[in-house]
Amino acid sequence: MASSEKASSIDSTTLPEKRYSRVLRNLRWTIFSVYRRLSLIVIIPNVIAMVVLGIKQNLLSRTPQEISTAVAANVCAAVVIRQELVINLLFFVFGQCPKSFPLRFRRLAAKIYHLGGVHSGAAITGTVWFGIYNVCIARLRVQDVGQDIRTVLVVFTIVLDALLLGICISSHPGLRAKYHNWFECIHRFAGWTAVALFWVHIVLLSLASRRNMSPMQPAWRLFVESPPFWLLVVITLSLALPWLRLRKVLVEAESLSTHAIRLHFDYANTPLCAAPRFSDNPLKEWHAFAGIPEPGRKGFSVLISRAGDWTSKMIESPPTKLWTKGMLTRGVLHVAPIFKRLVLVCTGSGVGPIMALTSGNNLNCRILWSTPSPDKTFGKTVVDSVYHADPEAAIINTTMVGRQDLLEPAYTLYRQSDAEAIFIISNPRVTRKLLYGLEARGVPTFAPIFDS
Repeated sequence: MASSEKASSIDSTTLPEKRYSRVLRNLRWTIFSVYRRLSLIVIIPNVIAMVVLGIKQNLLSRTPQEISTAVAANVCAAVVIRQELVINLLFFVFGQCPKSFPLRFRRLAAKIYHLGGVHSGAAITGTVWFGIYNVCIARLRVQDVGQDIRTVLVVFTIVLDALLLGICISSHPGLRAKYHNWFECIHRFAGWTAVALFWVHIVLLSLASRRNMSPMQPAWRLFVESPPFWLLVVITLSLALPWLRLRKVLVEAESLSTHAIRLHFDYANTPLCAAPRFSDNPLKEWHAFAGIPEPGRKGFSVLISRAGDWTSKMIESPPTKLWTKGMLTRGVLHVAPIFKRLVLVCTGSGVGPIMALTSGNNLNCRILWSTPSPDKTFGKTVVDSVYHADPEAAIINTTMVGRQDLLEPAYTLYRQSDAEAIFIISNPRVTRKLLYGLEARGVPTFAPIFDS
């Protein structure tokens, strides 16, 4: 049966009305999304601490050493929550949630992929604390730290202000989406430079405080007893670990069409729905793709479609080697098996993560895939793997019928299959529309957050 014929076999189900008023819907699913609620969990305690210290009129009179602890603690939280070891641990733990648990509990557990909210909340509050740290540095007296140390601290603080401001501005969602390569470079190089300058601050402040001690303490003891020192150790290790596993790996390219390519690797096996990161220039840009297990042998493959300069280059000039770093990192679909019945919605090469989930796993799922000329673009092997996972998969050939609104067919499959959840792998525009449209109708819906 042709793909378009399969798709047309879905009996339409009338969409119910959205729940709540427009204002309440926007508050719950837009303004106070799970991502932003996690940000607030980090931001609110920090704001309370600042307000309490301000009421007591000793917020700006704190020593730089004390305020630097608040700065380092928040920066540490922002960095660690993005560390691949921590991400994999959290996804592994929440992915073990038993299917026997109430749906409400599993629905909350599956929201673990919103952990980026902790990253942004901690980064924001760390930057605000650093603003207060600026005042503390400006209030330092020459007789307390010495002219040379004070001058270096002031100059480096100004440089850190510029670096942190650049990181914050480039992280704005609109700018990040439009200038993603610039965002990535600024985040990486400004972040590394900022950490190095934080180390200079910690060392100089410790040496300065040592001058006023009687008897004078050894420098190593000051470091060991300094909370910012240990927080910086954690930050530095977290940033360095993925780069310690930087290596070049062999690639076997399988050209699927002028729009798509499948790259095969044999250097590692992939955990369930984990993504490796690849680059042809490790200091420039990195791209993550879901690893699809290779049946019967070691290794995995990734599916890439034309979506920009880098992917176009991969398709037009297939690589024989690529750089990779760190470990394969689990993503949103890793928690999908905690639900008894699923609907998986994807567009284009979003079928790759779906294949990563369904390959070798006996899941009770329905699949809705919208893509131009599926057989011609991705090949018979990919299409057959979709039908293997769901013999009645709805594949919409957009070349024949045009781009369709997927909200109604997704909801129809959800109702027909008595599914517990819907997972979406698509571009930001389609993802946002489907998430809002389904969640506003009470459907547990999950999809990647475009925050990195």
